[in-house]
Amino acid sequence: MHLNLKGRVLLGHLLAVGLILAAAAFAADWTFSSIVLGQVDQALTDLAEAEVEAALSHPGQPIQVHEKSPGTAAPSLPRLDKFVQIVTLDGRVVARSANLGSAHLPTPPPLLSRLRAGDRVFETLDRFAEEPVRLLSVPVEVGGVGYAIQVGGSLDDARAALRSARLLLLAMAATILAAVVVTAAFLARSILGPIDRIVQRARLIGESVLTGRLPHPGTRDEMGRLVETLNEMLGRIEQTVEAQRRFTTDASHELRSPLSRLRAELEVTLRRPRARLEYEEALRSCLGEVERLSWLTEELLILARLDAGEREAVRQAVPLVPMLDEAIGRFGAEAGRCDVVVAARVSPDLVVRVAPAAAGLVLSNVLDNALKFSPAEGRVRVGVSIEDGAAVVAVSDTGPGIPDDETPRLFERFYRGSAARTAGAPGFGLGLAICRALIEGQGGSIAVRNNPVAGATVSIRLPLAA
Repeated sequence: MHLNLKGRVLLGHLLAVGLILAAAAFAADWTFSSIVLGQVDQALTDLAEAEVEAALSHPGQPIQVHEKSPGTAAPSLPRLDKFVQIVTLDGRVVARSANLGSAHLPTPPPLLSRLRAGDRVFETLDRFAEEPVRLLSVPVEVGGVGYAIQVGGSLDDARAALRSARLLLLAMAATILAAVVVTAAFLARSILGPIDRIVQRARLIGESVLTGRLPHPGTRDEMGRLVETLNEMLGRIEQTVEAQRRFTTDASHELRSPLSRLRAELEVTLRRPRARLEYEEALRSCLGEVERLSWLTEELLILARLDAGEREAVRQAVPLVPMLDEAIGRFGAEAGRCDVVVAARVSPDLVVRVAPAAAGLVLSNVLDNALKFSPAEGRVRVGVSIEDGAAVVAVSDTGPGIPDDETPRLFERFYRGSAARTAGAPGFGLGLAICRALIEGQGGSIAVRNNPVAGATVSIRLPLAA
């Protein structure tokens, strides 16, 4: 039979408590039995020693049982319901207490042998005078003759007390076990009830309704932390799925535009025969669209690899100056055409720990953006400083700057600011998104701020090599 979690918890708790109660009951029974039987043995020992002392105090007189005579004597509680018998070490009965009547306590040969050896012997007679009797036999020598004083007492009251104690232990164990069942069922329901509600709500949360969240139990315990963690995970999943949807929509839109223009250009060109120069102009236009598609496809592939977890490449100690010089050198011709001056101030001994290809791509993208938005006769400055154990590469331009409401969205995929749209600058709004993903994979960060006078500054933090 398959039990659910609640049933398994209840059964496991019941078994554990049952085993504990059984062990405790057996221990209590053994302890109580030892105490009761020990008290019986101690009473027999005290009475036997009293008889031995009385026999040794009158060595010249015939040995006898020293019972209290009736009449004015006080009651003898130690002798109550106790049998006393004195025998020689060969088994002959010399004296016995009046309450024995015509019976006598057994003296089998093994017992006599142990008594002759000087041992004190405790034994239990299961049925003596219709009752269980505990018997103590003690050897004693009086007047040069060896005797054995036997003292016996009924175990009926002791065993009745033990039976009552066992019934009481059984009743207590059953009561405790029943209380544990009720308590465990209540606790299991109160603890696992929120889980059932979480499961029911989780079944309603699908890809189409990721805005849903699991119900919080209202506590700060393990269950509350579990729900908070799961809700945080759902939030991250929602953001990821939403980013994927937006990425798919934006990518399809960006791909559709150049493809539509390319198709329209080809269709118009093929409608009638044209001169060679017209064909060449159409082909150059189509080539521009193909290059635009190739550029977009390459950036999409980079983002796809980053989303697949390829953000971290092998990092190594790299001198910062050669890497910056290489990135700036790529845009020397472009800066000349745009009449923009690129100035760099870098300490020659700085070494950073990055993946050279990833860091180089980030620097190139940032420099490309700075050149795009710098006007003619503008200036792009590249500076490096050290802050909190990191090298900060700051790339500043003299462009129009960034409106404050657009700054938080600059690193979103396919987002193009108003300056880019107004100036008609080429691009798809993926450069800064790629830069942030790459630089964070290197253990760094990237940020953008407006300059006090004009333009904007992009700050790239790179970890220094130890």
